[in-house]
Amino acid sequence: MHRSGVYYCGVKPLPPWERTDMPTFNEERVYYNFHGDLPPVPLESTPVEPPADGGDRKYVTDTTLRDGAQDSRFALFPAAARARYFDLLHQLDNGTGVIWGVETFIYQKRDAWVLDQLLARGYDFPRVTTWTRAAPKDIELLAQVSQGRVKETGMLASASDHHIFDKIRFSSKTEAAQRYLEPIITAYQNGITPRVHLEDCTRADIHGWVIPFMQLVLEKTNGTAKFRVCDTIGWGSPDPYAALPWGIPRLIATLRRETGAELEFHGHNDFGLATANGLAAWRYGCAKVNTTVGGLGERTGNTSLEQMVANYVRCYGNPGLKLDLLTEIASFITREVSEISDRAPIVGDVFSTQAGIHQAGVNRQADAPGGLIYLPYEPARVGRGHVELNLIGAMSGTDGIASVINQALGLQPGEPGSVTGSDRAVKEVYDAIQRAYDGRYDPNTGKYLDERREFFAPDEVLRLAHEAGLQTPGHVPAVAGQ
Repeated sequence: MHRSGVYYCGVKPLPPWERTDMPTFNEERVYYNFHGDLPPVPLESTPVEPPADGGDRKYVTDTTLRDGAQDSRFALFPAAARARYFDLLHQLDNGTGVIWGVETFIYQKRDAWVLDQLLARGYDFPRVTTWTRAAPKDIELLAQVSQGRVKETGMLASASDHHIFDKIRFSSKTEAAQRYLEPIITAYQNGITPRVHLEDCTRADIHGWVIPFMQLVLEKTNGTAKFRVCDTIGWGSPDPYAALPWGIPRLIATLRRETGAELEFHGHNDFGLATANGLAAWRYGCAKVNTTVGGLGERTGNTSLEQMVANYVRCYGNPGLKLDLLTEIASFITREVSEISDRAPIVGDVFSTQAGIHQAGVNRQADAPGGLIYLPYEPARVGRGHVELNLIGAMSGTDGIASVINQALGLQPGEPGSVTGSDRAVKEVYDAIQRAYDGRYDPNTGKYLDERREFFAPDEVLRLAHEAGLQTPGHVPAVAGQ
């Protein structure tokens, strides 16, 4: 039958080989099929409450070398770059332990080389973990390549019925639990903590499969297993009213309450909510949020490392993280792997303005009693050196133009020879700039033609100022007729 986009349908009787010590799972299939439309976010009448004690201490984990390396914008994350990225993460953490761990593959020769390089560093943080499929042979391979040096591994355990039946084609949820349990026990028996990745958990049968499966795993591993809650296709919502399985607050709070397990959130950004969902996951019981630098990853990418680190500091204070490394890390990835957008929060070119009213505020904030006016924080805090705060474009005002002229002259506001937005020459520069952006009106077509499309460079602005009669040291005004 059909219930608001949720489909339940019968399955064949369970095959006889299945174990008798398995819990009772809901063997009806639970599908969330909206036929390609944008999925709704069903709401409950009351919000879910966060843990009264705030839950576990909070950490950031990193999957740039694993999920980030699967980004479709580049074919290869070079092995040497992976090792260097690990070094930069270690420097960012700065002995705080907040950047708790990083995960990497084990399957190719280059993966084994990278694993050796990471382990040879001997860093306390980030800790080196790995990722494997739900197969005992993968755990055997891990034991072989790590020689006992890897103490924790992620293990894929697809959680939704979309994956259990339609992707992997198990015959029942009991069979899925049995197959996943085998490598988990293999890892546990080899002294490796299993971190079970509940793939596509925001479309899973939470009470009918996820919770009893988690309880089974904890029983078979004497409570040592950890769990990663994956919002694999970005359906999750940070709204505390959002219903299961979509609502990240309700999902995390429910899993934590029912199992007591250590939880980690892994988000995707398909609806632009990966960071918000990560913050909600922390708030409602997750110890860790899994990230990639620049949000690299499948489709729109994963939860962003730099955004979660910055918000960690905002929410929990800075225990010593070297935030000025964030820009260097992003620049390194742009140079060696793939470009990180210059519009990316925290690490992008996001401190400049061309709007006149903003430029006025920016130029007055240096000595403002209340501090910053149009910047959320000092760019230097995240490693941005010189930042051109004023870009001169069609929306710029005289204050921004005056600031660019003063910078071009090497003068501070108020110094002898400096200009202000009310100076005649600055106003003439403003008019000349606006004429350039207006273009030329063609009465034959009734349109404006030849409008300038580029910003004015500082030397162009200074030239216009000189043409407007601005006298500066070393400048010789042009003589009429020459």
